[in-house]
Amino acid sequence: MKRRAFTLIELLVVIAIIGLLLAIVIPALKKAKEVARELICKTNIRNYALVGALYLEDNDNKFPYPWCIIYWSPGEFFKTDYRCHWHNARHHPDEAPGHLWPYLENKKVNVCPVFDVMARSGRAATHETPSQCNGIAMEPQFTYSMNAFLGRDQYGVVPGSPQYPGHVRRLSDVTRTPAQVGYFGEESMWQILRQDNTSLNTAPFNDNVLLVKGGGDAFTIDSGQDPTPYADCLASFHKTNDPGRMFGRSNVAYLDGHVDMVYPIDSFHAMWPHKGYWKMSDK
Repeated sequence: MKRRAFTLIELLVVIAIIGLLLAIVIPALKKAKEVARELICKTNIRNYALVGALYLEDNDNKFPYPWCIIYWSPGEFFKTDYRCHWHNARHHPDEAPGHLWPYLENKKVNVCPVFDVMARSGRAATHETPSQCNGIAMEPQFTYSMNAFLGRDQYGVVPGSPQYPGHVRRLSDVTRTPAQVGYFGEESMWQILRQDNTSLNTAPFNDNVLLVKGGGDAFTIDSGQDPTPYADCLASFHKTNDPGRMFGRSNVAYLDGHVDMVYPIDSFHAMWPHKGYWKMSDK
């Protein structure tokens, strides 16, 4: 009995059906991958909150030194490569462990996969190519930052550093409720432009310190005026359809351990540890 072969039309129909199925499935798989990255990132920063709570319990409720949570004295350890040490795989924190490093048993929690993909694709300002960082390749080692209002500031520790207003050394010095004060956040890796084309921040991500107000950024604490532009600010690459990712949100882990998403414009509101707060967005 002679076997019947497929006709050209039948083959084209099958190919068209396969193409249609792929067109449906591939975007769904891409979306599922993005959702998985978002979930991992949120879980990671929640682990940071747990680690921060353990540190407080072991240290008489004193906050760690924000500049030294991953590496001990990174300014001296990395010297000229300081601003690029967050993606420098040549050195491991075990060489100079910071305050929180011994508590981070699962080292993978240090990197948000969403941040990782964007940094490797060249989105990190002044870190687009290895030549901008003395040949250091883009291999993110940590992507979360500690609230610089908590713990000791650089004044008296790093020569020539200014004294920043509003710092607290102990948990008992925080006058807002723990659910209102961010402990860790995701810092923007680029300069965020507002809708009026003015800058929201002046310093893209370069270390594990979220310093909303830096040296020389004087403001009246009692005025109720949110002191923008910020030095550092929260990231904007989560939960957004904006191609430039300027108007998204960041994960923030609070002192009570919960995690929420915050707009960059509310960086000061999310990090300020004292009563009285200023929220710029209406969301």
